[in-house]
Amino acid sequence: MLTIAQLEEFGVNAKEGLTRCMNNEKFYFRMLKMGLGNDSFEKLESALAAGNLEDAFESAHALKGVLGNLALTPIYTPLAEMTEMLRAKKNADYVEMYKPILELRNSLLAQV
Repeated sequence: MLTIAQLEEFGVNAKEGLTRCMNNEKFYFRMLKMGLGNDSFEKLESALAAGNLEDAFESAHALKGVLGNLALTPIYTPLAEMTEMLRAKKNADYVEMYKPILELRNSLLAQV
């Protein structure tokens, strides 16, 4: 199981996330598990694979809020960039952009 120190080494702003969870570490980790397990990750992956940028934007935007509240900066930052690109309907290889985000999410989820 991850610790606050390990999260911080990973680049997570755990102090900010803890503050949003009333400085309750157990609650924060429960929220981390729920946030990282959010089904919008799979919805985003499916929408990107199908080339459905509208649905991809909706899923990315939802995740951006969740990840931002948990201060999961290493995942939040690239996802926020992707969200804005999707909002603007920019041409990009979103599937490739999403792969490292998903790998990072899966790695953290396996440890919480």
